[in-house]
Amino acid sequence: MSQSIQVSFVQEGDVYTVHTGSSVLKDIVMDYTGVPETERGGNSSTLLIAAALSCFCGSIRAALVARGVPFRAIRAQGTGTKEPNADGAMRLVGIDIDVTVDADEAYAAKVDHCAKIVKNCLITASIFEGINVSHSVRRGGSAS
Repeated sequence: MSQSIQVSFVQEGDVYTVHTGSSVLKDIVMDYTGVPETERGGNSSTLLIAAALSCFCGSIRAALVARGVPFRAIRAQGTGTKEPNADGAMRLVGIDIDVTVDADEAYAAKVDHCAKIVKNCLITASIFEGINVSHSVRRGGSAS
């Protein structure tokens, strides 16, 4: 059974808004006012890394909760690696996720077990397996 998720994007001047439709995420606003063109890149890579990090940590959390592992916090760092492809265009070629679960030593084996079973979440597995992307661009008139 497929599910559809819609996200919309609006650029008005130097303000870019991603309307997520999520009551948790709300709108993501990127205000480039006063930011030179040369410094505007990289934010989409950051959002992709954040999505992978959030999804993976959510999966770890669900596994811990399902196994009755009490924890105080989950802390994680996501690091993306960019490299030029054969044509010289920069590409995100890897994402490393490092997670620390703040739990008592008595639960170390269960934390390790959860780490083994949650190798990929929806986002990281989708990236790993490859996602079909289609796009179209058309000219539209001004809404006046």
